[in-house]
Amino acid sequence: MTTRGFQIYALTLTLAGIAALCGVIAWRTGGALFYTLDDPYIHLALAEEILRGNYGINPGEVASPSSSMLYALALAPLLALGLGTLSPLVLSVAGQGVAIWLLAGALAPALALRRAVALVAGPLLALAINAMGLPLTGMEHPLHVGVSVAILLGLARAATGPAPGWLLVAILLAPALRFEGYALALAAVAALSFLDHRRMALLALAGLVALSLAYGLAMQALGLPLLPSSVMVKSAASAAALGADGRSALIAVIVNAIRGAQTPQGALMILAGLFLLALVVWRPDRVSRAVVWPLLAALAAHFLVGRFGWFARYEVYAVALTLTGLGLIVPRHLPGAVLLLPLAAFGWTYLPTLQQTPAAALSVYQQQYQMHRFATAFFPHPVAVNDIGWVAYDNEGPVLDLWGLGSEAARQLTAAQGRTVRTLRQLSDGRADYAMVYDIAFEGAIPPEWCRIATLTTSRVIAASDSVSFYLIDRDLEATMRDALTAFAPTLPAGAALSVHSCQ
Repeated sequence: MTTRGFQIYALTLTLAGIAALCGVIAWRTGGALFYTLDDPYIHLALAEEILRGNYGINPGEVASPSSSMLYALALAPLLALGLGTLSPLVLSVAGQGVAIWLLAGALAPALALRRAVALVAGPLLALAINAMGLPLTGMEHPLHVGVSVAILLGLARAATGPAPGWLLVAILLAPALRFEGYALALAAVAALSFLDHRRMALLALAGLVALSLAYGLAMQALGLPLLPSSVMVKSAASAAALGADGRSALIAVIVNAIRGAQTPQGALMILAGLFLLALVVWRPDRVSRAVVWPLLAALAAHFLVGRFGWFARYEVYAVALTLTGLGLIVPRHLPGAVLLLPLAAFGWTYLPTLQQTPAAALSVYQQQYQMHRFATAFFPHPVAVNDIGWVAYDNEGPVLDLWGLGSEAARQLTAAQGRTVRTLRQLSDGRADYAMVYDIAFEGAIPPEWCRIATLTTSRVIAASDSVSFYLIDRDLEATMRDALTAFAPTLPAGAALSVHSCQ
């Protein structure tokens, strides 16, 4: 099989798998596509506000809920074109297509020469980077995977000839898509310098500085921190570093690295990284040094400050980098067919996620989408939530984020006081008439004067709980809310049930 044939084969398998998953999801949700996470709807809500000239999830209120500098900005024109909730799928499939095409091209010289090996390698490659399930998260990760692979391939080319112009674009896109991309981008700049491509290295460094300054100044002008609230809520190391707490940051990165190493993907990356390190030390050459050292720098940074899991998305770019490095270096020393082993190993770790993908999307349909329907069509009053995505998207009313991803004030107050009764009272005072939250997320923190008026029970795959409690905060609205709940309950889909309670 030729290199181009292997690329077409792998891409066709990936697109067919994505289409099949979309079909299953649409069949189970009554004909509509839903993503496996609530997070893409946060980006959609932000993109809506960007089109209105605001940066946040509520009109007139600035916030930094996006984990990407670029993703919501890229979604905005697609929303303007009327693609709605399909907008993330368009970008995700495009990014995943680029990723699988480039990675298949890198592995083809080792795996495509024998037809039988190539036929086995195609589906294993798609599984190894979660290529069919990842786009259904609706997030920026597939784009980040594609750009990361492109950087390593560009460095390999630069080691044997002129540095390709698209390498500069990829280096700048990596951190613009995900903050984790800074590690690989800076490592690529250093590699270009050592490869004597100093002009491109300087251009890339200048571009990274300009990107960072532009984003930092924009956030400062809005009165927001340099890092998004969502990043600091999920990354203790980032929050501690930004708060100039060196000791806490050090402890956080050590704990983060240990936890990463305990995951199946993390353990496999460590083994592969050590193997590549041994090869580059044992038989160093220009290509090996240009590829392996930036790869190891990116892996080390991810173990220290990155995350693993969350429905198999955070570490996928690092897995793809690892496979790219193996594909470029291992065939120089060993038979190419040995690459089937890491493909199968990584693919095995992602198989459960792929199997759960339709069920995860169904859970979002039963839970977060039904909360959106209640907040917009049945009881359109100011609401407080801990999952802001679907509730905030396509909702003209104010949404208070108690978790802090979409509210820097909530994040800072929670960081200072913890999730307590006092914190929730301060956050919701005058800003929310009712709340829809997970009790397990606010155990011991629900103000006693809040009335637990209803409970929505659904299936659960990735959500924190299968039970969402509806709390009435403004007791003057009890009769109105009960009427809304009565009208809402019969409209729920199969698998979702509403229980209404009396107020004490």
